Amino acid sequence: MQPILVAYGTTEGQTRKIAEFIAERLRIRGHRVDLVDTATPAAQQLGASYQAAIVGGSLHQQRHQRSLEHFLKDNRVWLDAMPLALFSVSLAAALDDMDSRLQARRLLDELAADSGVKPRVVRCIAGALRYTQYDYLKGQLMRMIARHYHRPTDLSKDVEYTDWADVESFVDEFLESAGICGSAKSA
Repeated sequence: MQPILVAYGTTEGQTRKIAEFIAERLRIRGHRVDLVDTATPAAQQLGASYQAAIVGGSLHQQRHQRSLEHFLKDNRVWLDAMPLALFSVSLAAALDDMDSRLQARRLLDELAADSGVKPRVVRCIAGALRYTQYDYLKGQLMRMIARHYHRPTDLSKDVEYTDWADVESFVDEFLESAGICGSAKSA
């Protein structure tokens, strides 16, 4: 059986954590998985040797990582020849504000359209506030935004908004849409 590709672009590490979770869920279901950061040289060496692909990145200042954009554009032909899922990680996906959530979805749809890929399943996933990793100015800016949305503002603690059950259902939805069965299901 060919492996499933999980490729991701990350800025602060939450998308990597989500991609690792996706890869582990696929392994639990009996699949071989290749996990690749789109910013590494390994991403440039990939080809059409996969049965499916799940690709994603994080949204910062209304853009995904350039490495992710280039990866999708450069590999569009072989990605479109297999079942593809696309995900985007952002704080907007964690908000109760429907306009912010719709904007995040629109930007994910634009990423797909601009790169020319046609994913079967897309998902906006809530990210994290990495206060402990921010420099002073970014910490103050993120604190101000968090305060506006009535979110935690303690700069000494990171806040994770990712709904792991939703990420797992994304994996299952994709496998079902692609007609890919696994040997085991997690509880």
